[in-house]
Amino acid sequence: MTPYYDHAGITIYHGDCREVLPTLRADAVVTDPPYGTNVTAWDDSIDAALFAACLDATRGYAVFFYSNTRLWHILRCLRESRADAWTAVWHKANRVGLERHFAPQWTPIVIAYRHENGPPKFWGKDLCACPIRVQRDTGDHPTPKPLGVTKWLVERATLPGQVVLDPFAGSGTTLVAAKHLGRRAIGIEIDERYCETAAERLRQEVLPLEVA
Repeated sequence: MTPYYDHAGITIYHGDCREVLPTLRADAVVTDPPYGTNVTAWDDSIDAALFAACLDATRGYAVFFYSNTRLWHILRCLRESRADAWTAVWHKANRVGLERHFAPQWTPIVIAYRHENGPPKFWGKDLCACPIRVQRDTGDHPTPKPLGVTKWLVERATLPGQVVLDPFAGSGTTLVAAKHLGRRAIGIEIDERYCETAAERLRQEVLPLEVA
């Protein structure tokens, strides 16, 4: 399959991850699968197959952003796929206006690995307090995740030079995080608009903002 974008260790494929994913192998999967949307309907069998395919594609962790109200579902699917899993938390530190309501100020991040891959090699804290920020370079994607929390995940799931795979690449935040951290990355995205958004973000140079 010809890549949509391929430069400096970062590759994007325009296609359906159900077709492309079985051909790939990476050191970790870090992704934000579609859940709770009005535009995509995923039944239980499709979800289970996709989670299993992500586990098949990784030599280490498979990391998923997921829904508070559907957390039981992904954990059940991963258990059926012979995976161990636990839940980390993204705390949306600056979310306000909900003091009088029961509404989540956190998003679960499910971290899974297959038994045959052995125990996890990388350990760290399981709480990331990352504020919600408006990202103006994501091409009007409906659910972009902050670069800060995505970098936190990529840095803990991989070592420099390893390969991160995102089968739901969207506007490319996982790929940008990998580029910033010196990882290689592969993204799959079914919507060509977001392939172009991700490619444009990756064409921008990484600025040395951090002082050693």
